[in-house]
Amino acid sequence: MTSITALKPGRKDIYQAFDLISSWPEYRQSPLIRATGLARELGLGNVWIKDESKRFGLGGVKALGAPYGLKKQILKHGLIPASPQCADYTAVAATDGNHGLAVAWAAKKFGCHAMIYVGTGVDHARIQRITDIGAEVIRVDGTYDDAVLAAEQAAQSPNVLLITDTDYGHELDVTRDIMAGYAVLGIECARQLQNENILPDHVFLQCGVGGMAAGCSIGLWHELDQKPNVCSVEATNAACIQQSLAKGTLTSVPGKLLTRMIGLSCGKPSLPAFEILREVCTNSITIDDDVALMVQNILSSGINGDAPLGTWDTGIAGIAGLWHVAKNSDLRARFGLNTHSNVLVINSEGPIPPAYRSDI
Repeated sequence: MTSITALKPGRKDIYQAFDLISSWPEYRQSPLIRATGLARELGLGNVWIKDESKRFGLGGVKALGAPYGLKKQILKHGLIPASPQCADYTAVAATDGNHGLAVAWAAKKFGCHAMIYVGTGVDHARIQRITDIGAEVIRVDGTYDDAVLAAEQAAQSPNVLLITDTDYGHELDVTRDIMAGYAVLGIECARQLQNENILPDHVFLQCGVGGMAAGCSIGLWHELDQKPNVCSVEATNAACIQQSLAKGTLTSVPGKLLTRMIGLSCGKPSLPAFEILREVCTNSITIDDDVALMVQNILSSGINGDAPLGTWDTGIAGIAGLWHVAKNSDLRARFGLNTHSNVLVINSEGPIPPAYRSDI
C-alpha cells in the first residue's frame, strides 16, 4: 500500500489551500447535517450529510477547487489576482456543469476572461448559469472527455490558463491544486465530526473523474490521521472509477456516458485522483438514474422528520449510492453496514435556481 506521504496533493498543499480559502470574505463552513430520519429509514446508526448546496453562493462543492486552482495559476504567472494585467488572460476549462460554473465565477473574481467547453449532454440550464456570469461557452460534439481534450488544445494559445480538474497523466500542477481545494471539504467534515465525538466508519462519495472524492478523502485522512473507508458511487453508464479500481490501472469506459447525474458523465478517471482512490476505496457501487431520481425526490420532500434537502441530479448521487446498498441485504452485509454504522455522505450541489427551471 502507498503511504499517504507519497500521494499528491500532500499535507502542506492541502493546509495551504485551507488557510487561503478560509481567509476569503465569501468563505463559510458548510453545514454538516445529522439526518436521523434517513438513518432510521436505512437502519443505520447515524448518517451525516455535508451540505454543499450554498457554497460561495454557487451551490456546489466545485467552488472550492476552481477558484483556488485559478488563483495559484495567476500567481505562478507572476500576476496579482484582480490586477489590470489579468484582463489579458483567459481561464479555460471543460465541464459537465459545476466545475465550469466555478471557473467562470473565479475568473470574474480575479479579473480574467473565461472560456468553458461542454459536451453535448450538458443541459441548457447549466450552460445558461455559466454564460450569465460572463463566460463564453463552446459546445463540443462529443462527451465530457472530448471537451477535456478541446480545452487542453485551446490552452496551447498564449495567455490562456488551463483550469482543469482532470489530468490523464501529464502531471498538471493545476489539477493537484484543485484537488487541494476539494480537500478543504474533508478537513471541514473531520473537524465537524470530531466536535460530535464521531468517527465515520463509511464514506460514500460520488465520482466523475474522481477529483472531488479524492480531495475529500485526502483531507479526511490528514485531519483524522486515519485512512477513511470510502465507497465510490458512479452512474452505471459511466463507471470509469469502478473499472479502474477492478483492473488496478487507469481504464476508460466507452459509449455516450448518458446519465441524468450529469456531473458523473465521465469516461476516464483523473490519474492523481485515481492514485488516491485506489488507496482509500474498499468498495465501489454503481447506480441507475431511477434510483438517483427516487432518492432525490424523497430527500427533497423530507423523510421521517428530516428537513427537506436542497439537491440536484449530481448532488444526490453519493446519498443514493448509500440508499441502494443499505436497502439490499446482500450488499449491506458485504459493505459492512449495520445499525451502529456512522456514515458520511456529501450533497455536492444545491437545486437548480428557480430562474433556470423550465417547469415553473
